[in-house]
Amino acid sequence: MNRKPETKPVDAARRGFLRKAGLASGAAAAAVATPALAQPAAEPASQPETQRGYRETEHVRAYYDTARI
Repeated sequence: MNRKPETKPVDAARRGFLRKAGLASGAAAAAVATPALAQPAAEPASQPETQRGYRETEHVRAYYDTARI
């Protein structure tokens, strides 16, 4: 009356495959992210500053025209 339920044998090859697939995906993600972090950020091209501060451009003038009361 004290009978143990029958258990199926464990397929170790399948578990090993799943473990390796998980490690491979993590390694691939790390390999893709690493070169981007290792490279220094590109400096923006310096443009001559001929005018600083507020500039009234054509689209700003168009807004002013529509906002008048």
